[in-house]
Amino acid sequence: MSSQCWIRRVAGRRAGFSTIGMIVAFVLLGLLLAPMLGTILSAQRGFVESRDRARAAGNVRYAHLALTRFMRLAGSSPIGLPLPGIDPDPGGDGVFNDVRLRSDYNPPDGDIDDPGEDLTFFLRADTMFVKSGSDGDEEPFLIGVDSLAFEYFDRDGSVILDPTRIGPRAMTVDVTIRARGDRYADPAQRTLSGLVRLRNGK
Repeated sequence: MSSQCWIRRVAGRRAGFSTIGMIVAFVLLGLLLAPMLGTILSAQRGFVESRDRARAAGNVRYAHLALTRFMRLAGSSPIGLPLPGIDPDPGGDGVFNDVRLRSDYNPPDGDIDDPGEDLTFFLRADTMFVKSGSDGDEEPFLIGVDSLAFEYFDRDGSVILDPTRIGPRAMTVDVTIRARGDRYADPAQRTLSGLVRLRNGK
């Protein structure tokens, strides 16, 4: 056998990968890529949670800002119309988780029939609704709200539990809104609470 033929045979036997070699290569590749894939999936989950958390916080800020604005106006009437500005329990269930707000400002004309002058805010399922007047349509105000709560205080800073005393005696109210988001371990990340000075306190 010539040396040239022997070289061809050896080269032919060594060319390519064996089945076992390919399996080993795939196993090693999987071991190398697994941590990288885990990092990518973790980063993706973190991005989704951060986006949802930011959206929930935005919902809370928007709802709180709009609601407290109407609460500051409750009872206002430039022409002196006597108004029960705040009904702290329009649902009549003994829980301060809804509110009816009346005012005469849009324009001040001696009635509360104009837009924004007689509003009831309440929660149903995961949506905050607003209703105009006693017989008005219920419209979704904000979707994705988990809870709504009001706590009223008198001039001395004591909590008022009697709903009949809130209208004439309440000076401030602590409005707490929590956005939906059960995946978060800390509810404080989606909760906003703040004191609002009412017209009795002016």
